Amino acid sequence: MAKVSVTRPSPTLVSRHSFRQSRRKLFITLAGFAAAGVIALTSVLTVGALSHAESAPAVTSSTTLPTGGAVVLRWRVPHGQTLAPVVSVSGGAVQGQGGFNGVSCPTSSECVAVGADSSLEGVASTSSDGGNTWTQASMAANQPQLFAVDCPSASDCVAVGDGASARSTNGGVTWTPVSLTSANTTLLSVSCPTVTLCVSVGVSPGAAGPFGGQLLVSTNGGASWSSASLPPSTGALGSVDCPSATFCAAVGASIVVTTDGGKKWDIKGVDGGTGVLRSVSCESAMSCVAIGPNPAVAQDLQSAAFEVTTTNGGTSWSSDATPPASATLDVVTCVAGSTCEAVGSNYGSNGSMVLSSADGGLKWSSLPAPASDLTGISAVSCPTANSCVYVGTRGATPVAVTANGNQVTTAPSVAPQVRTQKDLFR
Repeated sequence: MAKVSVTRPSPTLVSRHSFRQSRRKLFITLAGFAAAGVIALTSVLTVGALSHAESAPAVTSSTTLPTGGAVVLRWRVPHGQTLAPVVSVSGGAVQGQGGFNGVSCPTSSECVAVGADSSLEGVASTSSDGGNTWTQASMAANQPQLFAVDCPSASDCVAVGDGASARSTNGGVTWTPVSLTSANTTLLSVSCPTVTLCVSVGVSPGAAGPFGGQLLVSTNGGASWSSASLPPSTGALGSVDCPSATFCAAVGASIVVTTDGGKKWDIKGVDGGTGVLRSVSCESAMSCVAIGPNPAVAQDLQSAAFEVTTTNGGTSWSSDATPPASATLDVVTCVAGSTCEAVGSNYGSNGSMVLSSADGGLKWSSLPAPASDLTGISAVSCPTANSCVYVGTRGATPVAVTANGNQVTTAPSVAPQVRTQKDLFR
């Protein structure tokens, strides 16, 4: 397999972070990285580079929520890289705009999408016709933004996000907020191989740098969570996939795997090296594909995304080549039969892209973009090998798009719920 070799700038990370109260929440994305593999997180949604003169101070925010009468200050992520291009997560919610960050289709007809409204408070929508039409779900008024969702059955769904999680037992129609073990945790991904077992990953302040990996496990369908023990050097984690009740792979600044349902995790290296990985998908307990955007796109539009694969249950990982001009790829999904799709946003003269692989990510070919005016794709769910649902944004409007084989249809936009309670505080 060909090795990826990319020259990239070495970012300088802000070493301190502060806290302050604010109702407004910032959309966080995986961004640059240090040579040691530490992820920085930022609220910027564009791709660019900061010069020395533009060295930014830390930008932080926190949320005040009632928890047993106490005031909880939620940890926020500082932003302040110098000479480090910032690669955004495609699509998703931004302040004043709203959008969908995650989608899960447990069947070919049932789908659930989660994200945030224009004030970055959590929203969810459901579809019963494969993503063609959507209905707004009922969410708690103080639910923080949600970044990911997984539905192990047509009725059970678990969503995670900005310092909190939520669960539904009626297919995403109504949601119950769930507290985390630490309010200083931002969860970016969740995977539920069964209706009871769920694993979620994200970031918290930690010893592995300004941001350490966080991993939570639930054995009761997301009703409660407990922290898992990670290797001391584990960096921030952005994605997890559990194709079975025993095997899971999580990626980010590090790669960690478990073979006992999340009790013990081992950190893994990559033959050939790699950059930060944004998304991982495992078609089985043996084969996984992980990808990540390449910051070098700021200097070279022909840069390729990072990709690593394993075919032996996560024991070893190899770096593989992706096509030129694929640097913004940051979402991958694989289904049975080694069929995978990878999606990314547009940048510069490059349009939004959708790539398909029939051999587990070793070779990729281009597919038509779901919609020519799609600003970005934040998540994709493929209940079958030729039926996928994408969510993200079209301009300033949240959108869901379905693709069945080679026929692409666009679903009506779903307006995020704007709660009247918020108007009282403006």
